Amino acid sequence: MKKWFAVLASSLCATVTTSIIHAASSGNPQASSDAAAQQAVMARIKAASALGPQQAALARYLGRWDVDIALPGASVHSKGTAEYSWVIDGRWLGCRIKGTMLGQPFEEFTILGYDSYARQVVEVSVESADNAMATARGSEAGSMQATSVLFGELDEYLSGSLHRPYKVVMRWLNARRHVTEVWDLGAGEKPIEKVVFTFTRPH
Repeated sequence: MKKWFAVLASSLCATVTTSIIHAASSGNPQASSDAAAQQAVMARIKAASALGPQQAALARYLGRWDVDIALPGASVHSKGTAEYSWVIDGRWLGCRIKGTMLGQPFEEFTILGYDSYARQVVEVSVESADNAMATARGSEAGSMQATSVLFGELDEYLSGSLHRPYKVVMRWLNARRHVTEVWDLGAGEKPIEKVVFTFTRPH
């Protein structure tokens, strides 16, 4: 699939470039206008696919981490491991967490990246505790160097809620430690901190 897309993109670029050259040499005003429109399209494609500091910052997560999984409301902690690897090289990062929660085996998989067009950090998560998919997005802070705050909606079966709002706060503390907090925004007047993942790089 990746090879097919690369060939298609290369073919598209070649076709558009040829059309622009032909239009520029034809002297036809309409053709020149079309060429300008095609150039604008190519500029948008280039901008949307360009890699920037936000994507580069993702690389620091790569590798294995030890994880402390805390449920603040229940004063419960459990241990696990996390493995970060590229889903799409240099663009989209995958994180697979394996551990226990409330005495039961727990697994979560998250895809994390930066949407250059929307200028937002984006994540999609699924876990072994249910069959729901959670998506969240938000503006980056410091090119993802310090703190990113994302907002999304999820279906909460325990309360019977659909599209319940939640917040994800990702804090990069240093090269050996980062934290992800998940907050329930639909529980009442004040947000409730539901889960805290503390990642520590093994020595």
